[in-house]
Amino acid sequence: MTLNPATAPSAPGDMLLAEAERMMAADPLDAAHLEGLCREIDGRIVRGDVMIGILPVQAYEVLLRGYLAAARAGRTDVWVPLGRRLLDLPVAQPPAWPSPHPFPTSGNDVLDAALRCFAEAAGHGNRQGAYLFAAVGREAVDRVGRYALTLLEPLRADDPTGEARYWSGIVHYLLGEGEAAVAYHRQAAEAGNADAMFELHVLHDTGDMVARDEAAARQWLLRAAEREHPRALYNVAAGYASGRGFPRDEAVAASWYERAANAGNPRATATLGVMYLLGSGVPTDPARAAEWLDRAEAQGFDVDGWLDQLGMRRPS
Repeated sequence: MTLNPATAPSAPGDMLLAEAERMMAADPLDAAHLEGLCREIDGRIVRGDVMIGILPVQAYEVLLRGYLAAARAGRTDVWVPLGRRLLDLPVAQPPAWPSPHPFPTSGNDVLDAALRCFAEAAGHGNRQGAYLFAAVGREAVDRVGRYALTLLEPLRADDPTGEARYWSGIVHYLLGEGEAAVAYHRQAAEAGNADAMFELHVLHDTGDMVARDEAAARQWLLRAAEREHPRALYNVAAGYASGRGFPRDEAVAASWYERAANAGNPRATATLGVMYLLGSGVPTDPARAAEWLDRAEAQGFDVDGWLDQLGMRRPS
């Protein structure tokens, strides 16, 4: 009897990899079970099991081969995590494909392999695959942007969140097609897409692709912030802190920085820590400063490097 990988007990690292290898060699291939094993390996890699030696470094290669085998055997949603891991993991040689890429080469083998995965997912109706193709393709948009638009086009007809139109706007912008970019961002924003609202803020604030309009920029910024967009919340906080576009008020700025920090903006989190160190808009509180700075570091922010630039030290 084959155990359901979602409920199977967690196996030691070597046994897990051996089971994945055994499944890849099986005929017929149990693709669902192989996918489950790979997702367990993936989760262990993410939590750092290779880094601390619980999983051998061969886990990377087994994971990629396992995901590829499961995807080719019909587990089409697996193309998405395979594409992500090709970009994230130390890959010496990406998979060899039995057929040409369906888009112009980017000139980067690993990037092309990841894009191929996202295109495969999109071709099987996976919306995330199309969005990731557009996002990752930004590194080679002049070569693959047109293909990204072909993947996004059928998704725009049923796009309640505006995400397909937002990504269409991003691709058109990178292709230098301002009118189409702004039009799609407006459509996405009216559908409630906060990312598109923030893009419209940036475009109106800088005068890029549209006439510079501070009032419109502020309106789109606040609309995005109302939806807890992390960068929008940070920009509102910075506006109150500096007096640019908002009345200067450090206490109000601190409240917006806290909202941005809670929404996942690491720079806002670090800024709030410094405000507690200096007593800017909040009471001086080294203990709370340390908490916010530690949290910023956990979010990936280089706290010590930033404090060094500011001529400050982390509170003990």
